Amino acid sequence: MDEKNLLTTLGTVLVVLGVAVWGVYAVVRWGLGWDVTGREFLPYHLAGVVPGMILRRRRFFLGIIRRLFS
Repeated sequence: MDEKNLLTTLGTVLVVLGVAVWGVYAVVRWGLGWDVTGREFLPYHLAGVVPGMILRRRRFFLGIIRRLFS
């Protein structure tokens, strides 16, 4: 597996885990009846989705960075 596919796969895994946080939220909130809010789960969601999308779209972001700093 080359580096490009590895980074894309890692990015996909991070995005899936970031989205899966909301499944955990639903189970904890409605399944277990705990008093939690979406704001408590949002940092974990963003910690997975933001770097995951950067890894998946790294060519786009690298192009922007090159244009800004060239």
